[in-house]
Amino acid sequence: MSSSLPPPRPALVRRPDGTVRSAAPHLSSLSVDEADVAKAVKKHKKKKARPGDDDAEVVVALSKRDRKRLRRKADGYGWTAEEAAAHVLRAWADE
Repeated sequence: MSSSLPPPRPALVRRPDGTVRSAAPHLSSLSVDEADVAKAVKKHKKKKARPGDDDAEVVVALSKRDRKRLRRKADGYGWTAEEAAAHVLRAWADE
């Protein structure tokens, strides 16, 4: 992962009485062991590409404020908001 990303925060759960406590450890850990990743890559078999497998439509609900911020940031790069969102998703998925 990139060093610019903050470390994951622990997961919290709210009890019926309104208090908040830490969740089970398996819910709070977002880190992945590199050995497990390498093992998964070896097991993965690349399938033959089929026509139409290149693109997928993703629907994301954003607040009006976030949409405006995305649009302004995209305009700075000369992109549409959709292109910027796709770029952010690709960058996040590649790390």
